[in-house]
Amino acid sequence: MKASGRGKLLRLEEGVKSTLVESSSGSDKTKDSGLGTGTTLIGDRRRVGRGKLLDELPSICSKLSNISIGHGRELISEPTEVSSVDGRGARSVIAQKIDVSKEETIKVSTTKQCESTSNFFASLKTIQGTKGIPVKLACNYIRINSDPNKGVFVYEVRFSPNIDSTSLRRQYLNEHSTKFGGTKTFDGVTLYLPILLKDSLTTYLSKASDGSSIEIRILFKRRETLKDCIHLYNVLFDRIMKTLNYVRFDRKQFDPTSPKVIPQQKLEVWPGYVTAVDEYQGGLLLCCDVSHRLLCQKTVYETLFEIYKSNPNKVQEMAKKALLGSVIITRYNNKTYRIDDICFDKSPLSTFTIKGSVLNFFDYYKENYNIAIKDKNQPLLICIKKQRKSQSPQIEDLVLCLIPELCYLTGLRDDIRSDHKLMREIATFTRVTPNQRVEALKKFYTNIQNSPESCKILSEWGLSLVPSYEEIYGRQLEEEKIYFAHNNVGVGHNADFGKHVATNELLEIFPIHNWLLIHCKNDSKVAASFCEHMQRNTRSFGLIVHPPKIVVISNDRIDTYVNALRQNITKETQIVVCICTTSRDDRYAAIKKTCCAEIPVPSQVINSRTLQNEAKNRSIVQKIALQMNCKLGGSLWSIKIPFKNVMICGVDVYHDATQKGNSVAAFVASLNQKYSRWYSKAVIQSKREEILSGLCSCLISALKEYESENSHFPDGVIIYRDGVGDGQLQVCENYEIPQLEESCRKMLNYVIKITFIIVQKRINTRYFAMSRNSFENPSPGTIVDKTITRARLYDFFLVSQAVRQGSVSPTHYIVLRDDAQYSPDIIQRLSYKLCFLYYNWPGTIRNPACCQYAHKMAYLVGQSIKRVTSEDLAKKLFYL
Repeated sequence: MKASGRGKLLRLEEGVKSTLVESSSGSDKTKDSGLGTGTTLIGDRRRVGRGKLLDELPSICSKLSNISIGHGRELISEPTEVSSVDGRGARSVIAQKIDVSKEETIKVSTTKQCESTSNFFASLKTIQGTKGIPVKLACNYIRINSDPNKGVFVYEVRFSPNIDSTSLRRQYLNEHSTKFGGTKTFDGVTLYLPILLKDSLTTYLSKASDGSSIEIRILFKRRETLKDCIHLYNVLFDRIMKTLNYVRFDRKQFDPTSPKVIPQQKLEVWPGYVTAVDEYQGGLLLCCDVSHRLLCQKTVYETLFEIYKSNPNKVQEMAKKALLGSVIITRYNNKTYRIDDICFDKSPLSTFTIKGSVLNFFDYYKENYNIAIKDKNQPLLICIKKQRKSQSPQIEDLVLCLIPELCYLTGLRDDIRSDHKLMREIATFTRVTPNQRVEALKKFYTNIQNSPESCKILSEWGLSLVPSYEEIYGRQLEEEKIYFAHNNVGVGHNADFGKHVATNELLEIFPIHNWLLIHCKNDSKVAASFCEHMQRNTRSFGLIVHPPKIVVISNDRIDTYVNALRQNITKETQIVVCICTTSRDDRYAAIKKTCCAEIPVPSQVINSRTLQNEAKNRSIVQKIALQMNCKLGGSLWSIKIPFKNVMICGVDVYHDATQKGNSVAAFVASLNQKYSRWYSKAVIQSKREEILSGLCSCLISALKEYESENSHFPDGVIIYRDGVGDGQLQVCENYEIPQLEESCRKMLNYVIKITFIIVQKRINTRYFAMSRNSFENPSPGTIVDKTITRARLYDFFLVSQAVRQGSVSPTHYIVLRDDAQYSPDIIQRLSYKLCFLYYNWPGTIRNPACCQYAHKMAYLVGQSIKRVTSEDLAKKLFYL
């Protein structure tokens, strides 16, 4: 328990120690159930320090007058007497009736008053902006009302004599469940009830199998605060979805009875929902968004057979490459599994032991599911699931064997993603408009209301849903202006200025005098057309391009391209352009590895198919020329950001999910006052490491470059950190930010002002502009910073881009630290402005440009280069 905010209570602690009647020598001390601060996990047991003292403290404090706990807590007025310890060291409590009408008094359990709110959040005066035009919005949230006479009450259950088996504990407790309402959640130690029992200590007797008596003691601990009920409420909604016969994939629930079928490709799309209950600034809300899951109507067995027919000699190698890591579903029980291995040594005739008897898979499926397996020689799929042993913290592997004939693949595979026509057909089902989302929300509520079992689950815990979406208010930021070399233009309603880029001189231009063009003999016509357009159609935005040095190669093998690069790149070469006949990842990786790490020079790889449409060649070549200018160190446009001497940084991390190799963290930092030039550095980390261990070295290098460019160090640093989930926020605050502070202090000999902002794109929140009886996407620049923001975070949502199809997704920003004490309006407006500075798109993107640059660099290094890039390219956007 921390002293922060509770000094008066802790000063009292020493004084009341002597008044405690109970001796501290007893071995059978009352255990706190452990549902303290942080995420509540049902079934997880923890201890809180000073357990016995804190258990007794409310009783002692209640005899004193006008003592409050923490900031504005309830006054303690209800006594609970504690007697001395008996000879065996067991604590006996004098039961005292607790009046339900005074239930607010019970909140006094001191082990629950430890808030996890950071000092930064507590020090804030305001977290809401005021600038912009107010707009009325609808969002995909449903309000949850709770019965004031009910709640979540925590009890500790003890058995005398002690019972080790969790199943027996549940069995004995269930014998008396009707006496305390029947509705409960019990993990073997801690009991959660929606009602407050009459006595603080309730005792029941059960009979063991040998006839002996077993005493069950149910000891009241506390009433849970709202934030500690969140996990339980989410479990309840999982139960509700189960009663509605939805199938769970990860955290999402899907309806198998309403599939949308794509017959030509033997695919089906299951509609579903992703739900999450949380405590928000506007109270207890349920976020409910539409989701979809793609399933293949072909079995894994059919896929294996196709692989066998294509290459019988390498069937095992190719099968593992194609299937390992895939998520499958078994239709006989609608459960999902991940393929961890394929066992070609076993078959459905292989045996296993179940409940003491030996059985083969063929007979097992016949007896339990009435399924006759057709091919008795097919291999088995191996799925390894983690499970915790009963009454043990150890986790063991549970190996499951599945029959390919009964398993179906789910999700988007690489072959599906590469089929653009098929992806467009799938998008007709998965791209949902605002109106469709609101209708789906109404349908979700109706389904629950029409299910007596679902209503019962909610009513038993005193919960009810408001029969409508939540209406909120946001703000529309004013229109921004884009600045070119000699002109500025307004971005308009959709924040799109693409038509102005090709007609205005660029902000900073690097003429291309000495460049290398490599292509195959077959692509000579395409290459000639490309050179012509480069020299003729780039003058409109001020870029001068001279004829290149052309190298024609005889074939498109990887080593041919690499040798051509090594033999023809000189010190004078500004940039290399490679035109490739086909798109191949290994060839692309070899070219990038050579140009980014071995012989540092900016490079541009073009698929010849891109240049074969003569009607579109002009605009395509202009976009390539703009990219090339950026890779040489040039800038295309800027936006007015009225900061002086502030460096803005972006951080992102790339994980290779298929190879499970090292992670790559990329750090991008601004170098000038127009925020048009950037310094980029990547570090390679150990496997699956999200928190940046190399963040310090990146920041130090960026500060040195900033000082080199501006002759002084920045006064403040604003860091936008991408790729951090809710579960890592505390680690980020307690680990990453102190690293940054320490590295700055060592280098600058003073503490720099750090503003640290988390950027989250993978969220389920959606909000829509309300127009009479319909809903539409909000305009770019729409901010929401109340009602649906977190109760204990400084956060806001921003829609920065316009979309032509489906629903726009807002981006979630969480301010973890702000030493400079910028107003919320400044941080919100800055975040929006930065979305205009990504030079690959003449408009806004979903996240700040510095984050997108970091993402592009991390992806290139992690996917293709797989080594640290040359420092010679650090001040160029070579990864665009």
